[in-house]
Amino acid sequence: MKRKLIPPFWMLLAGAVSSIVMCILHYEMKNMLMILIGVLIVFYILGCLFKKMLDIFEAQNMPAAEEKEIVAEDEQAESLDEGQMDIEN
Repeated sequence: MKRKLIPPFWMLLAGAVSSIVMCILHYEMKNMLMILIGVLIVFYILGCLFKKMLDIFEAQNMPAAEEKEIVAEDEQAESLDEGQMDIEN
């Protein structure tokens, strides 16, 4: 959810930069628009791939965090069990 704006951001940023550069270099309007549409499509696809990579990395990190929580809970349970056994003896 928090990464859904990455592809449009990259697309618009690349489009703005390419438009400014092409205006400075005095491209013809037809050539400028053809190049701009290509830049927008390519950078939208790259943004989607980047977002997917980040989602995959996050999914790989989530199980590790869950395992740490389970281990911490097990350690707490063991320490409670040991504490009860010490009291009984």
